[in-house]
Amino acid sequence: MSETQDELSFLDKILNAIKEIFAPILIGLTAAGILQGITILLHSFSLIQEGKAEYIILNSISNAVFYFLPILLANSAAKVFGANQILAMATAAFLLHPEITSELANYDGSADFFGIPLPPGNYPSSVIPIILITFAQSYIEKFWYKVIPEIVRGVFAPVLVLLTTCILGISVLGPLGTVLGDGLVALVDFLSSRAEWLVPALLGGFGLFVVMFGAHYALFPVVTQTIAASGTDTFFNPGMLAANMALSGAVLAVFFKTKHSAYKQYNLSACVTAAMGVSQPGLYGVAIPIKSVLMASIVGGLAGGLYAGISQVYAYAFANPGIAALPIFISPDGDMSNLINCLISIAISFGVAFALVYLRPFSDLPEEDVNDIVAD
Repeated sequence: MSETQDELSFLDKILNAIKEIFAPILIGLTAAGILQGITILLHSFSLIQEGKAEYIILNSISNAVFYFLPILLANSAAKVFGANQILAMATAAFLLHPEITSELANYDGSADFFGIPLPPGNYPSSVIPIILITFAQSYIEKFWYKVIPEIVRGVFAPVLVLLTTCILGISVLGPLGTVLGDGLVALVDFLSSRAEWLVPALLGGFGLFVVMFGAHYALFPVVTQTIAASGTDTFFNPGMLAANMALSGAVLAVFFKTKHSAYKQYNLSACVTAAMGVSQPGLYGVAIPIKSVLMASIVGGLAGGLYAGISQVYAYAFANPGIAALPIFISPDGDMSNLINCLISIAISFGVAFALVYLRPFSDLPEEDVNDIVAD
């Protein structure tokens, strides 16, 4: 029996909210991230040139998703928090208005709105500010819809909700969210400066458990905020790519070892999906039932993630960590060394996990367990 929302812990509620906020927009983030990598690749081979229409259009398509990310987040966050989605997107659009972004970026914070101080801020591509603002909007709506007489509620309530949310957002919640976001980036920078290999190695080895508990959604705000601030991701995509490729290698070894024909087909499919960044079929259908596969995936992911950390593999955009996301590892200046190190990390993850399963004694699953896994 599933837990009701009231029975969930505070942490579970936060993780569920983050999951529900990011899940609808992942398709856009992934598509834009891969297109960004393809644009870099085309530019590296001089197939398109800066300043030309081809480069401008392709680059703008991919960058627009990240620049206007607060609007996408406002839409999904409003649905999660029970706020009006249109008013939430209107608030996000206000924060991204050219005059607002220009003024906030170029003044010293001494301006005010009827005496209300307006701290400087930079909201394009930001994540946490709009989530906080939309959460507050859900309560602002309840307040205004309660105190305004019903006869004029439909006219004045939306105006006051939008005005209150925007002013509170730009004066308090936006700056607070910016501080929190900067804190997350600072934490990642701190860990990277002390042991840059540590986080991708841990994600490579134990990323499958992160996915199992749905905690990978909790990392999305950190990743997107880090990319927005520094232009690179040093831990999530490199680490999770190693984890997925290790699982893919271990599952492929089971394909060669198992004697069940139906399970062979399942393993081949799970191998491909894991390589494409979808780990659940391989995780629940192979690694969890066969502990040696799980251990091989952990060791292979640790090895590949460790190499990614030591060689400082960077992702230059957000994407679902799989083979299709390789273009995001191409440096914007056309240097292929980062991509080469990424491919070496993939080979280590895949190869170590494959070898640990293939070269060791293998115990096949009972027929009834296989039937349960492959049943339609």
